[in-house]
Amino acid sequence: MHRVACLLAVSLLWGGSAAGEVYRWTDESGRVHFTQDLGQVPPRHRRQAEQDASQPQRSRVQTYSTGAASAGDPDPGFAAASEPADDGRVYRISVQRAGTSMLVPVRLNGRVTAPFLIDTGASDVLVPQAVADRLGLASGSEARTKRYSTANGVVEHPVVMLSSVSLGGATVENVPASVSPNMEVGLLGLSFFNHFTYNVDTASGVVTLQRNRLASSGQIRGGRSQAQWQAEYASLRARMARIEAEHAQKSTHKTRERGRLEQELSGLQRQLAMLDEEADRAHVPMAWRR
Repeated sequence: MHRVACLLAVSLLWGGSAAGEVYRWTDESGRVHFTQDLGQVPPRHRRQAEQDASQPQRSRVQTYSTGAASAGDPDPGFAAASEPADDGRVYRISVQRAGTSMLVPVRLNGRVTAPFLIDTGASDVLVPQAVADRLGLASGSEARTKRYSTANGVVEHPVVMLSSVSLGGATVENVPASVSPNMEVGLLGLSFFNHFTYNVDTASGVVTLQRNRLASSGQIRGGRSQAQWQAEYASLRARMARIEAEHAQKSTHKTRERGRLEQELSGLQRQLAMLDEEADRAHVPMAWRR
């Protein structure tokens, strides 16, 4: 994930209009920029930005829940998602095209609205640090962390719980997310979309959402599928196994290196315990933790 510099005016995101193109370009430092004014795009990037903005794209994704966003403080605990009755309602939300990306205003915890890119390749919602600070989300050294694979390699971010995430009136409660110190625009990932069947039509600039029954049927727990929970446990245990193997190979005379490995292992054991606590609150079956 590159650091994103969002140059869209506030009225662009909160006005709800899909009229006009949103142009995107990447500078020499790898930062991605957005603007509605083609004249703001550097001349050497202008042609590509214009071509990208004109490309129609359709994609299928997954999930949401329809409820009023909570106006209270963020819930510090992780719990099973509570869903209102399935009324079959279909939500149609206008998006802003940013080349082949889609930019939408997302309301978090009923308190802060911020721009997010739709990214169904992201396992969780990703919240920029500045937005997390506005929400008062605690993501310090005591928080559980999670590793994510990106185009630039593996990054490790603190995990937080959002009491609600809302897009165009479609709301999911108790959504796991991570906090990025580098991103300026968030990513709306699968911990939100896993609750819906939806269609993204960038040609018309509309996202269509309809609740699925994955959470109510138990196929989604705490915003994640069985495969996602199993992958998270497997990643932690694989890291622990590598450290244990390296520790066993170290000579007893290499006290400093052995001590470092023991400290890393202790930290991962703590991470595993916190993951278990999160899974308990989400009522995750033991079979999903293997």
